[in-house]
Amino acid sequence: MASSQPISSAPNKRALVAPLWHTIVLVVVILGIALLQSRQPHQLDSVQLKSRLPLYAAQILFELILFAYVWLLGLRLTGTPVSELIGGKWASLRDMVQDIRVAVMFWIVVAGVLLVLNKVLGENAGGLRAVKALLPQGPLEMALWVVVCVTAGFCEEFVFRGYLQSQFVALTGRAEWAIVLQALVFGAGHGYQGMKGMITIAIYGAMFGILAAMSKSLRPGMIQHAGQDIFSGIVGSALARKNYF
Repeated sequence: MASSQPISSAPNKRALVAPLWHTIVLVVVILGIALLQSRQPHQLDSVQLKSRLPLYAAQILFELILFAYVWLLGLRLTGTPVSELIGGKWASLRDMVQDIRVAVMFWIVVAGVLLVLNKVLGENAGGLRAVKALLPQGPLEMALWVVVCVTAGFCEEFVFRGYLQSQFVALTGRAEWAIVLQALVFGAGHGYQGMKGMITIAIYGAMFGILAAMSKSLRPGMIQHAGQDIFSGIVGSALARKNYF
């Protein structure tokens, strides 16, 4: 695993990993979905779901479609391997343990930042209701929730911190701008959580971008992303059953 390096402020000359039109289409689709979600921010929490399994299955499919679009219709056109964006493979057990250690340390930092943002922005009641509606109930939903989280952790980090961040570095020549731009698109893609939720998630995405840039790998971010989502779903479901929120 490559050692962590500070983010350079010098121009970063890199080639596009996919055609420009490919990136434009992806961003337009994500922002279009976000716009539709923002116009009906309370639709999800107002619906009484008998089962979340179809919703989870649709989310898994959407994540895989995003990944396939980037890989098959983007990276393959330029001959860019998937492993190049991820940052290579684990060469040893020690590498895996190191990535887990970095993910845990990052998780602690993220938890602190999210607590501060909650104090600064105030409670996002609409976003909490929407998230509560998505929480798994029962063992079958819990099992599929884990699959959703693992899929999202891999695909979203690959698409946003791997693909989009690399494209924005090539287009702007600056790692800082690339981190900001991918984070804005990532935050906008969570329009169902309302404006406060989008701001929080954009900052969250920027932190993932910094981690990817410093570690030269998506693996710690993928581990933390999936782990936090799984943990939040399990704990959140238990708290919701006891009417703690």
